Amino acid sequence: MRATIKTNEGILPYYATRVKRVMLTRLVEILIPNIFRFAAANRVGYISVNSRLVANSSTTAIVWMRMRVGYVSFRIAGTDGVSLEAERWRKILLRMGHEVTFVAGELDRVGLLVPSLHFTHPEVYRVHQLVIENNLSYKRVEREIFALAGVIEGDLRQLFRMHKFDRLIVANVFSLPMHFPLAVALERVITEYKIPTVARNHDFWWERHRYLKSHCFEFFQRFFPPPGELIQQVTINSIAQKELRRRLGIHSIVIGDCFDFESQMNRRDEFNSKWRQDFSIRETDIVFLQATRIVERKQIELAMDLVSRLGDARVILVLTGYAGDERGEYLEKLREYSQKAGIRTKYIGSRVNSARCIRGGKRVFTLWDCFVNCNWVTYPSAVEGFGNQFIEAVYYKKPIFVNRYPVYQADIEPLGFQTVAINRKVTETATKKVVKWLANPKLVAKVVEKNFQIGKKYFSFEATAKKLKGLGF
Repeated sequence: MRATIKTNEGILPYYATRVKRVMLTRLVEILIPNIFRFAAANRVGYISVNSRLVANSSTTAIVWMRMRVGYVSFRIAGTDGVSLEAERWRKILLRMGHEVTFVAGELDRVGLLVPSLHFTHPEVYRVHQLVIENNLSYKRVEREIFALAGVIEGDLRQLFRMHKFDRLIVANVFSLPMHFPLAVALERVITEYKIPTVARNHDFWWERHRYLKSHCFEFFQRFFPPPGELIQQVTINSIAQKELRRRLGIHSIVIGDCFDFESQMNRRDEFNSKWRQDFSIRETDIVFLQATRIVERKQIELAMDLVSRLGDARVILVLTGYAGDERGEYLEKLREYSQKAGIRTKYIGSRVNSARCIRGGKRVFTLWDCFVNCNWVTYPSAVEGFGNQFIEAVYYKKPIFVNRYPVYQADIEPLGFQTVAINRKVTETATKKVVKWLANPKLVAKVVEKNFQIGKKYFSFEATAKKLKGLGF
């Protein structure tokens, strides 16, 4: 078995987790017969599997038993949208009374680490590059894909036997073909063990040009996503929902990104109060925060165009992300672009992580520390699955400069958010609006408070929990 168990205390052998499992199993063995006796005696109409035991003969319902949920992905680490949303769903499900275990090829938090699940695993990456980047015929590597799938399938089968998951949540594995063998292996194991699964699809292959030109269409249509009654498809926007139905005839439920609007993370404290000092940013500077990964579809040059047009020496653009998983030298292009534009920029991705720490004698901040310390958020993406950084900016009550990408127009803008919005180009009108807002703090305070209330209504943990209950959690 290639899996290890990551905990807050470090890596533990599997047997250290067995005591709790055995006690819970014994408790269920005792409870089940008595629950059904109670149901018969009190004429209970139905029994719903959920997080807690509630008995009331007048309501004709019994709700009991927490679920063991496995959350599977290539990577649950850092501050990319898929990892952030995995952590948020975990918190929501824990509050609902369930047990959640992360299973991934890269982890920077508690969970089961299985390196072969990562798309950068040497053999997996080599096959992917041969087909997608080198345009090699799929038929020439088909046997190798299924051989790798057999190895991974064995790992997953052993893992699932030990942990006995009641439900699975699978993030992007069945929608974005970055790991061909994992999709095959996981679909087989789900079918074999009959595990009800939610496929949480953040991105689809037809949204990426590099997959559209490959020779794998037949393979993609079989496994991305796979058909079957055991797998419930969840898309994160209405456009993807319609396209999935049009292309493959598969129905899905839309659940967008979320944030904990009841949390107290939007506070300054002793640690994050050092943020500006550590990056040599003055307290009088106006920080425009670009909180995404550094990949071309984020169109970060538009944020640079805005800063250049403002012509305000106090304005500085801070980029918290890292270069993404796709080809290209976009980061270097941005450095050259900002230098020619003569604007102030800071690239701090190496000092931003999912948890605070001291590394090499320097503070490493969270993305939330960055939001607390910024004045504006820039979000000029050409394409987004939904809008993680948008919702985060709403929670932190920051004014937002946004490009009207398709999902924003379809699912976010109609809700009534007030922003400085552009259509693929920074205009004089948009620039003047930013200048106006910079000069009018009272107006901005009203705008961000209204945005906060809209965000809380539609994208809070409570709103998402209701949708998860609809999926049977």
